[in-house]
Amino acid sequence: MTGTEDVRYLYWRFVALGVATLAAWNAYIVSADFFRWVLRDTPLTDSFESLFSVTSNSVNLAALCYALYTQAGANHSRRICNGLAATAAAFGVMALVAAVGVEGWMALVAALLALCAAAVASAYIQCSVYGIAAPLPTPCAEGYMGGQAIAGTIASAAQLAVVYSGPDRAGAAPTAVSGHLQLRTAAYFGALAVFLALCAGVWRQMHARLALRNTRDGGWTADHAGAVANAGPAQRSPSLNELDVVAPESGYAVPPAADGAVLRRAKWLESLLGLQNALPIYVTCAEIAPFILVSGVVMGQTLAVFPPLTEAVVSSPRSSPRVSHLTAWHFLMFNVGDYAGRLCTRWLGCRSLRTLRWASHARWLLVPALLLFPTAATPLQRSLLVHSDLLFLTAVLALGWTNGWAATTALILGPQYATSKELAGSILGVAMCVGLVIGAVASYPILLIAGTS
Repeated sequence: MTGTEDVRYLYWRFVALGVATLAAWNAYIVSADFFRWVLRDTPLTDSFESLFSVTSNSVNLAALCYALYTQAGANHSRRICNGLAATAAAFGVMALVAAVGVEGWMALVAALLALCAAAVASAYIQCSVYGIAAPLPTPCAEGYMGGQAIAGTIASAAQLAVVYSGPDRAGAAPTAVSGHLQLRTAAYFGALAVFLALCAGVWRQMHARLALRNTRDGGWTADHAGAVANAGPAQRSPSLNELDVVAPESGYAVPPAADGAVLRRAKWLESLLGLQNALPIYVTCAEIAPFILVSGVVMGQTLAVFPPLTEAVVSSPRSSPRVSHLTAWHFLMFNVGDYAGRLCTRWLGCRSLRTLRWASHARWLLVPALLLFPTAATPLQRSLLVHSDLLFLTAVLALGWTNGWAATTALILGPQYATSKELAGSILGVAMCVGLVIGAVASYPILLIAGTS
């Protein structure tokens, strides 16, 4: 195979892995109507999404940290295959829960257990895949990030189709609504379980094709590296001076790996906590600190408002035109924007850290902007209220596009400034998860400000 064919082969396999990684999160978002129905007699009927978000991302973060700490001696192929199998099993359980018709607290316990299992599995998959993709050609990271957005786009499109084809709840009997939601949710989780099992086969095929092997120091090499080297980024990490030329930042001095102060702090941390692998992690964090910050901030901004706040926005009677099923449409618009942003990195690539930072700062404006749209708890006569469904969908589209573009750009650029690209990719994955946890927690005060909680 030529280098271009190899890169294309890798790209689509990483797309499939990206879809599998975020399958759990998107499955729970798309099934929100089902969970709202089965939890209708509990106090969590209006706040279960924040609970799911905090639980999933907290468990995912803890598992990611452990996976990162033990990465040096890990069998990445086994982690990925076991993670996909565990997520498929969790989805199989949820399909059974939906098919049987479990409701109330039992449904909540089953959902949280399955969500936690999927979050742990996702952490191991992400940590390994981020590390593997970082030293490979840039389209590999683009494909993995794009696959995550494709998962959300497909899920939200399916949700929208189901909403328009489902029974009218206003006139339907409760048993009809319940039966429709059970069938839909069981079929959805069951189909995803099959897909994840197939993804395990895709990974085994790709692993065998590339003949990837884990070296003694934890780095990954590909026996076919000569075929794809020309298509990938430079293997040599830029120096501090080169970083200043590409992205002049007085406030972000990235120390080289051999900096004495960095090494002393890393060794002190190792001795204080009794850790053995803190040195390379600390040094790599110092090398890519600006990109870690951008990754965390971008994800935190997004999850603070999407979906807890954005899903609470309702179509205003004063909007012209009005959009029916606004909630379902806004999920689709966010995911389409997210995918477009991740895809645009190959045409709107950014080499300036300053531009990336300004983009992340500008996204803060979207948070108060989304608070201006009406919710079910907002008096329509309130001043400073925006009565436009189309403007709301445009704001959600912008939230998704900037999320995808900034996160993917940070993941692509960050490892290029690190001595260990594999470790840098995994650390940036952890940084994204940290941002998601912070954003999930921040969603509670934002809901209070919006008056919906």
